[in-house]
Amino acid sequence: MFGVTHPWMLVGLAAVGLPVLVHFLTRPRPRTIRFPTYHLLVQAGGGRQSMHRLRTWIVLALRTLAIAALALAFARPYLKTPSADVEPGEPRRIVLVVDASMSMRAVEGGVPLFTKARAQAADLLRSLEKGSSAGVIYMGATARPALPALSRNLSMLHESLAHAEPTLEKGDPVAALAEAKKMLGGSGGVYVFSDFQRTNWGPVSFASYEGLTFFLRPVTERAADNVGIVAVEKSPGEPIEGETIELTCTVFNATPEKRLETVRLDMEGVTQNADVETRPYSSGAATFSFSLPTAGYVPGRLSLARDDLNDDNVHYFKVDVRRALEVLLISDAEPDDSSCAAFFVELALSPSEYAGTGITVTRRNSQEVDEASLERADAFFIVAPVQLRGETVERIAKRVGDGAPLACFLDGPTAPAIVNALEGASQGAISPPYELQRAVTSREPAGERLSSVRTTSGPLKIFASPDQGDLGDIAFRRHYLTTAPGARREEVLAEYSDGSAALALSPAGRGSAIYANFPVEPAAGDLAGHPLFPSMLHELLRALRTTGSAGDNRPGMPWGINVLATGGKDEEDTDPYVVLAPDGEELETFVKARARIVELAVAAPASPGHYVVRHRGADVDVGVVNVDPKETDTRQLDIASLLEAGERPKGGTISVVDTEGKLVSAGVPKRLWPLLAAIAAGCLAAEMLLLAAWRKRHSLAAAIRLQGRAR
Repeated sequence: MFGVTHPWMLVGLAAVGLPVLVHFLTRPRPRTIRFPTYHLLVQAGGGRQSMHRLRTWIVLALRTLAIAALALAFARPYLKTPSADVEPGEPRRIVLVVDASMSMRAVEGGVPLFTKARAQAADLLRSLEKGSSAGVIYMGATARPALPALSRNLSMLHESLAHAEPTLEKGDPVAALAEAKKMLGGSGGVYVFSDFQRTNWGPVSFASYEGLTFFLRPVTERAADNVGIVAVEKSPGEPIEGETIELTCTVFNATPEKRLETVRLDMEGVTQNADVETRPYSSGAATFSFSLPTAGYVPGRLSLARDDLNDDNVHYFKVDVRRALEVLLISDAEPDDSSCAAFFVELALSPSEYAGTGITVTRRNSQEVDEASLERADAFFIVAPVQLRGETVERIAKRVGDGAPLACFLDGPTAPAIVNALEGASQGAISPPYELQRAVTSREPAGERLSSVRTTSGPLKIFASPDQGDLGDIAFRRHYLTTAPGARREEVLAEYSDGSAALALSPAGRGSAIYANFPVEPAAGDLAGHPLFPSMLHELLRALRTTGSAGDNRPGMPWGINVLATGGKDEEDTDPYVVLAPDGEELETFVKARARIVELAVAAPASPGHYVVRHRGADVDVGVVNVDPKETDTRQLDIASLLEAGERPKGGTISVVDTEGKLVSAGVPKRLWPLLAAIAAGCLAAEMLLLAAWRKRHSLAAAIRLQGRAR
């Protein structure tokens, strides 16, 4: 059976008449020339005229065939091969895979897609012949069979379908089809009832399911009109009391029209609305700014207006507010030296106890750093000169790997040792995007200025201006030459004229690290006394505290919550932690590790929302679960792309059934567009060869005639 994937492209066949039209419009008109020996010309040119007409018709046929082949190739035609039929009344062995992922909760004509799939699956069970064996698998984050094996007890499968409900999980068709293959033992039929969402079914390959016959049955002919919240980012990740918080909400538009949506923010003491405009099948962002006056965790939610799929219109998050940020500054400079780099860094972070920056700085030299100060610190500033002990480096590397911010000021002979020690202790996770080579001194007496500063984005964007702000006026009299950053160039925020990196912000485990390749001492540069230094330092620290997306936990997947320990370090804490779902149900929870941070392993949640963590009768934290953002993209996969000839299971077939249950595509279609494209290319090549050969022949004949006349 012949069919086309894009029938509207057949309109291009109208272009077949173009070569004929051009031929008749451009053919030469006969002219009357009076010549005495006219009868001799007629005799000489009679044969050539017939040959010329033959060449014209051949060229015209080749051009017409090439255009027709191209038009058909764009329509993507295919040939359908027959599928294996079962004789009426013959018992069958089949498995019904019913998509129960979140996208199946979309409503079409007032009816959820899952309800349609459930009804169609029940109809198929009723049509089975006596003695048939069947199984039902619900596809979510995992494959959930109604019964562990094929069964002839079809009434029990009917009962399971009657009570089945869609989940809020991302679908995993690979796991569901693998379970179906296991149940069938390598032979039988698999009926799939799904919306065939492209984000779920795109990676599926049927080639590995040898011996199985697949029947793909879409439950809808169009994708659901859906707009959803797919991500939330907060900056800084853990704000201080009264600090401005920026919340960025990303909205994805899965419809073919431009949309203007209003996002609503609701949390304790804060209610805001923001509009976001999105183009078809693209994302837009809405930004909220607010501050929270008291320390602790504050749950919040973002919401959109209702549409065909409401479950992704709400996104949950939480904000952890701190009373103060304790920075551990490590430097071996003399404490009373008011000209050293550590003095100016400490002064910029916290000018005085009355400054109200929310930052407390504890300064230690490398020999005074103890375990208590390392545990208590929220951020680490390492200012050369310093010679860290091995246990100190290992503890800092562990804390930074767990998310603590780190800033390294690399100046002086101890700088390479600092970088190498941190890189070794973290197994390469904490390292700048370059290698330090050697220290150089500026040839200019005033020092060398920064040649480029990235102010379009990142922590230095507040200094953006046509001349890169006042940061371009700061001069430094020495710095380290560095190698080119290569693939990590995006991590470099500022550079010198020789290409050396002056400032870099790099990921370090779960946290981030700042590497400053410039001196802070007044004798070696203008930065220490510059009024922009405190604001630059605070913006860098703010960037270090940005944790990025919130709510990475998904329904149907096991997850974990990290809770700050409530007792003292020496206090034995054996009391259990309890995690409560939004409906009050207690989830199975056990403690993986107890230290400054208590790591909890929690059973897979069923729904999105805030999950309260309770310890010793008090609410100590909250976990966040959101639906998978891939479920928001409700665009359907072109099922024909699943049926490529190379995807056919060995010894099996693939067929497509429409929403009415009729077989519309039996077997695996054979794609014809490559053959048609080859035909078009062959026709054009044959035309060029024909014209070249014909002209050569006539040119040779003319040369022979001229030569004969000359003789």
